[in-house]
Amino acid sequence: MNTVPASKKRKVMTLDERVRVIKLSNQGDSARKIAASLGVGKTQVQTVIRNKEEILKEWESGVSGKRKYNQVRKTQYDDLNRLVWEWFCSARAKGLPVSGTLLQSKAIMFSLELNHDGFMASNGWLESFKARHNIRCAALSGEAADVDPTVVDDWEKRLETILEGYELEDIYNADETGVFFRALPTKSLVVRGEQCSGGKKSKDRLTLLLACSATGHKLKPLVIGKSKKPRCFKGKNIGALNIIYRHNNKAWMTSQLFCEWLDIVNNQMRSSNRKIILIVDNCAAHPHVERSNIKLVFLPPNTTAKLQPCDAGIIQAVKLQYRKKLLRKIAFAFDEVESASSLAKKVTLFDAIMWLRHAWNLLPETTIQKCFAHCGIKASR
Repeated sequence: MNTVPASKKRKVMTLDERVRVIKLSNQGDSARKIAASLGVGKTQVQTVIRNKEEILKEWESGVSGKRKYNQVRKTQYDDLNRLVWEWFCSARAKGLPVSGTLLQSKAIMFSLELNHDGFMASNGWLESFKARHNIRCAALSGEAADVDPTVVDDWEKRLETILEGYELEDIYNADETGVFFRALPTKSLVVRGEQCSGGKKSKDRLTLLLACSATGHKLKPLVIGKSKKPRCFKGKNIGALNIIYRHNNKAWMTSQLFCEWLDIVNNQMRSSNRKIILIVDNCAAHPHVERSNIKLVFLPPNTTAKLQPCDAGIIQAVKLQYRKKLLRKIAFAFDEVESASSLAKKVTLFDAIMWLRHAWNLLPETTIQKCFAHCGIKASR
């Protein structure tokens, strides 16, 4: 009885091997001879020779030679995918970090140029693109203290008494957060085998203070920078931005700045004939002071992750919206720079303030209300 031999598994060639095929072909070796020496099929060798221009272009772009190559299927958006791939290779050759969101943003920009109205740059497209080009995500380069449950329970028991006499609209929370406003993505999509580096991380920092009530009313954000009159402020009316800007050498919150901000809010409440309760953490920059129309209440140490509404999702939501604006700016500026540091400098302090104000304005009242409720401050208390 004749048996049919098992089919030999097709070998997938690396980029190095494909380039070697091209070199051997240029030296005059036949496809059959090359196939035998590399242990691949003759048809594979002929396919490589037909596509040698694209393969050499990929090789010259700096892609890892160990990258294995599968035949890329034709798709509806071949021209767009090719542009995105070339842009990705160019960005990585410069050491610029490319996140998935940034890649999707750039793909959308190319789709508009190519009039691909139906293109969505969905997560499905991104995953297919990454798989097609053997791309992975790699790191380019504070952990909260454990919350004592007994302290949390004690606070929750005392909360009703603490807030007694105050309506939800008069219960506020304020908190600061550091914003590295020029920070590029800390992870990048890279071709497998590529050494992942992205240059020095930007350390340009500002401090943002956000304050809001349990009903969702938002006060003007306070932004603390390093310079009294940054160059990017020239010709701009900062007072019209509905933010408060202050400065010091380190762009940090200090007790002096906090008291100054407290006076602004106190005057605002006094002119509205309102008295509020303001919940803050035990930060050293928050002194135990009194104001005529503000009662300060301090959270127990190391409990903000559980008990502070701003830490329950409010700050995170604002930073997420800020990040979207930053990535959009990066996507437009990518082709104009040669390094990650040059890209970061495209973002000014004025840009950051505008985006933070926009993010704060976009935050829904319902999100704020849910964050307060998560911390036990709600109508049914």
